[in-house]
Amino acid sequence: MSFLVLKEHEITTLLPMAECIEVVAGAFAALEEGEMTQPLRSVFVPPDANGLMAWMPAHHSGSAPVFGMKVLCLVPSNPSRGLDAHQGLVLVSDGTTGQLRALLDAAPITAIRTAAVSALATRLLAREDASTLAIVGTGVQALGHLESIPIVRPIEHVRIAGRTPERAREFVAGLDGRYPFPIEASPSVEAAVRDADIVVTATSSREPILEREWLAAGTHVNAVGASQRTHRELDTATVVDSALFTDRRQSLENEAAEYHLALEAGLISASHVRGELGELVTGKVQGRTSATELTLFRSLGLAAFDVAAAEHVVAKATASGAGLSVEF
Repeated sequence: MSFLVLKEHEITTLLPMAECIEVVAGAFAALEEGEMTQPLRSVFVPPDANGLMAWMPAHHSGSAPVFGMKVLCLVPSNPSRGLDAHQGLVLVSDGTTGQLRALLDAAPITAIRTAAVSALATRLLAREDASTLAIVGTGVQALGHLESIPIVRPIEHVRIAGRTPERAREFVAGLDGRYPFPIEASPSVEAAVRDADIVVTATSSREPILEREWLAAGTHVNAVGASQRTHRELDTATVVDSALFTDRRQSLENEAAEYHLALEAGLISASHVRGELGELVTGKVQGRTSATELTLFRSLGLAAFDVAAAEHVVAKATASGAGLSVEF
């Protein structure tokens, strides 16, 4: 038996963002139609550990079935070491024999597909003329969303907010003018998001960093970070006032703290969730209903995205001869 090993630089070459947006759109449709299935991810948070470990399996049926699983360590302190907070592997196995077919670095798969999912949500939910983007966060996902969102909307201006104004300035300075639109370091989250058409929150915050009163009518929000019941990025009023969409209701109910706080306070019911992106992709639910509606996509991250992205990369690597073949 042999399997393919694909490293970070190979994955980033084989999985350009525009392609990944279409890959995740296909994964959403496959989930909705039952061609892909997955359980809730299992998360292990050891006492006093510097992070957590998660197992995220999925199965893709069809003429060439695949078992896949991402095994991930999430270490929030890694960015201070110059490392991605997400470390791990994506395993791809033959769905007929169970034999291992490929091992892929999970960090680039996670980074690219997460930003691609937000771009898909933005394509489906943001106003067509949305041109001002605010990103709260200065990590890997800030970079990913700087690449992904302009693919689906005519972005003309970007504002960045960090943990401190200094961190935002450092981040913007490090971009070295490589984008075709001005990018401004904001002195605060409020300054960044006021009057923004699209807002991305990509932090590991335990307490809300985004307040409803800062958001203009018609804003679209992609809430990407803080996907644990002990963390949240949004205040309750933002959840209550929004047309709420998610990647999977089961994941939202299991992991999204801001949703549960609004639910437990009796301010919303389960029917407040307008739909999943898979339902939007397949036309089963309606998206934005007016130019002034506040839309919110709460991203939790699904194994199906990792497996679909890995399948895409492995197919391209096999065709091009990329990667290292290992006999086992």
